[in-house]
Amino acid sequence: MVPCDLALEHKMGTLKAANDLLILGQFEEALDLSKNELKGLPDDKRDSRLAESLSVVAVQAFAELNRWQEVLPFVQDVFGGLEKIPPQVLQLCIALHAKMQDFAPITMVTEAWLAAPGNQEAGGLTRVAETYILLVLLPHSKFDDIRALVEGHPIIMEDKRKAFLQLVETEDRSVVEREDQTRCQGAASANKEQGASYGAWVAMMSWVKSSVSHTSPSRHVTTAVLLAVIGVVLALTLKKRKAAATGSRQDMLTTLGGKLAWLWQQLFAPYHLANS
Repeated sequence: MVPCDLALEHKMGTLKAANDLLILGQFEEALDLSKNELKGLPDDKRDSRLAESLSVVAVQAFAELNRWQEVLPFVQDVFGGLEKIPPQVLQLCIALHAKMQDFAPITMVTEAWLAAPGNQEAGGLTRVAETYILLVLLPHSKFDDIRALVEGHPIIMEDKRKAFLQLVETEDRSVVEREDQTRCQGAASANKEQGASYGAWVAMMSWVKSSVSHTSPSRHVTTAVLLAVIGVVLALTLKKRKAAATGSRQDMLTTLGGKLAWLWQQLFAPYHLANS
């Protein structure tokens, strides 16, 4: 066996050992072993499958140790630039950042990776695009971004292209339908609440009117009391409307004017006629 074969066998043994440590939950040891082995690789071997596999183990160890913020700087250092990250490693980085809800950095890295001339190989680009669409763009309803990505990279495999576009159309319709349903439910709830408020208003005014018309001359309800009742009712009504109002100030003033006129007819007019 030649020396290079011995060296390769040793490195593959190191990879297996690091993976075993990861499985056993010895994450610090797995990370240290992977990092040390990667440091020993010459620059011309940084794009090898061995470097990719060791990086996958290291990324998983970072995640288990809750040191996921160190992943992007780590892989950038290993491969000499973010645009040189192997597809499998980038897919893992996307999944990690999506799980941690840290979308801005991975979005920037992925967009740059997809645009890099050295990454225009159909298989790798399609896999990265698929992971990016499903875990980052689609959950945020970035439908236009998905269309632009698919249409801007004709090298994406045709079957995946059709699946992406069909998925976007389905999800887009679903979002619109949910929004319409929410608006309808909100309108129905508002109408129900307004109806209940109007019923209470009418009941209160009927009671006040009855109190005025049946009060003996010696115990007439004074104008001050009527104004106080009106003030309280209007204050409560306007406070409620202010919290839920969606119309213009002019609409509110118009409604208020109509309500005052109705109040005059229901309260002041009978009281004035009874004393004229």
